[in-house]
Amino acid sequence: MSEPSRDDTTPVPVATATGPADAAPAEDEPAERGGLEIAFAVVRRIAEYAADSTDGTVRTERRVVGLGLGESGSTAKVSGYGDQVDLRLEVPLAYPAPIALTVEAVRGNVRERVETLTGYAVRALDVTVSALAVPAGPPAPTRRTE
Repeated sequence: MSEPSRDDTTPVPVATATGPADAAPAEDEPAERGGLEIAFAVVRRIAEYAADSTDGTVRTERRVVGLGLGESGSTAKVSGYGDQVDLRLEVPLAYPAPIALTVEAVRGNVRERVETLTGYAVRALDVTVSALAVPAGPPAPTRRTE
C-alpha cells in the first residue's frame, strides 16, 4: 500500500467559530460548570497518609498465623454528610515517645491536610493508639565495653 502524496501547499481545513470574529467566547457561570464531589475513600487515604507522615508514628508488621503479610500504618474510617466529615483513626506510635503530644500532632496534621485538600470540614476526629512499637533502626549493642 502506498501513502497518499502530501503537498505542503495544500490548505488544511480549519474549523471556524460561529459568530463574529471579534466576539469573545462566552464564559459559563460557576454554578453552570458542574460540581466536584470527593469520595470518602479519597478522604480516607489522605487521612491515613497524613497520619503516617507525622513524626512519632511508625509502620508495624502485619502477621496472621505466623506469616508476615507486609507492613501497615494508620487506618481511617470516614463518615459524614454534606461538607462535613467524621474521622476515626487507629495509629501505631513509636515507643518510647510522649503519646499525648504525638496524638495532638497527628490530629493537627490530619485535620489540616483533609480540610486543605478536600474542602471538607472535619467535624470530629477520634484517634486510637493501636500499638506502641520500637521503630526500626540499627540494632542495639549486645555487650558493653568498659
